[in-house]
Amino acid sequence: MEATPPPATGKKRRAADKGGGDQGGRDLDHEMHIWTERERRKKMRDMFANLHALLPQLPPKADKSTIVEEAIKHIRTLHKTLEKLQEQKLEKLHGIITPVNSVPTIITKQKLATKSWEEFLADQGSSKINSPAIAENSFSFPQIPAIFQTWTSPNVCLNICGHDAHISICCPKKAGLLSAICYVLEKHKLELVSAQVSSDHHRSMYMIQAHANGVSNQVPVQEMYKQAAGEIMLCVNS
Repeated sequence: MEATPPPATGKKRRAADKGGGDQGGRDLDHEMHIWTERERRKKMRDMFANLHALLPQLPPKADKSTIVEEAIKHIRTLHKTLEKLQEQKLEKLHGIITPVNSVPTIITKQKLATKSWEEFLADQGSSKINSPAIAENSFSFPQIPAIFQTWTSPNVCLNICGHDAHISICCPKKAGLLSAICYVLEKHKLELVSAQVSSDHHRSMYMIQAHANGVSNQVPVQEMYKQAAGEIMLCVNS
């Protein structure tokens, strides 16, 4: 809380009241100067006391020059400590981010600008061939061929890969066909993953992605999808 300057008292006030004029004004200025200087010194003492409290290694009655000198040394020490900690942090982050035997897979604008698309694909292929296999035998997964097995008809195209399939349907516009497709998939325990429908005034196109959940040993996955595709064909042509 800011202190307010004391009012003029005693002889100085009486001199001013009696019309002392300039003399009374000078006395008031002198009083104001004394009060301002006193407040300034008080603030300085408080700041040095706070600074001294931050330096517990100093004796209780250390002079001001000693406090300032020790504060400068302490600040420099803290700066060096901060730099060391930042270096250690960067080293740890570098060790986490950069894996051993890593293969770069990020496509940057600079790479595409300096190389043609064919050269870039060739580099990616050679890097994958030359890179060692990591944890090759750590896990054993069933080997599913990464190819489509395709069956087509005039209105329905079925592409199967493992337990997943894409069903493409092109037919004249027909009300309720999407509901019928969903019913057929559910009937054969095939999960509808996504469905995209586009149409104009005369025809509709359906892009269905499905996944086989309830697989049984009696009916292979391919047969489940074939039966579903056959029933969808009947719905389209009926």
